[in-house]
Amino acid sequence: MKKIVIYSPDFSLCYSLLMFLQTQYKVIATTDMEVVSSLICSGSADLVIMDTEPDSDILTKCEQFKKCKSHVPLILTYVFNNRVKEPESQIKKFVNEIFYKPFDLNEISSKIPSLLASA
Repeated sequence: MKKIVIYSPDFSLCYSLLMFLQTQYKVIATTDMEVVSSLICSGSADLVIMDTEPDSDILTKCEQFKKCKSHVPLILTYVFNNRVKEPESQIKKFVNEIFYKPFDLNEISSKIPSLLASA
């Protein structure tokens, strides 16, 4: 069973995504970005969903993830606003998909199989 790692500082969002995806995937949800790093670099993640606004720290993390395991697809979700246009344009080099909140869970779940197949 494919492993999906979900990161969000919002525990309730982690839990909601876990409940939605757990019938099809092994899901690990965390509010700690260091756990995400560890899971990616140890090979324990087939796909990562990150709920966080793009900034220089997240850009650095995504760059590290791709250096560690370049094949792991990354999905980013956040509330769009104009002040993140520049960080978003930079982070697009490292993430496979971006979904803006409020997002449709069915839209995200429909993208996951193709991202996992290309990994």
